Amino acid sequence: MECPMCNGNRSCPECDGLGAVPCDACGGKGGDCAKCNRVGQYECKPCNGSGVCPRCKGEGEVEPKGSKP
Repeated sequence: MECPMCNGNRSCPECDGLGAVPCDACGGKGGDCAKCNRVGQYECKPCNGSGVCPRCKGEGEVEPKGSKP
């Protein structure tokens, strides 16, 4: 069945497949932001920076509950 987390598109919904999310303190600008070390973004925690959906591991499909032997 289609992965309910990514709706089958295989990308992490938290970061849209980019592997990083913008820093909320500086709005992704970086500059002199101490919170993100001037980078402007953080590694996406749910996908560990890979950009793939953490639930289906980038397959786009998951097995329905109870289908395992």
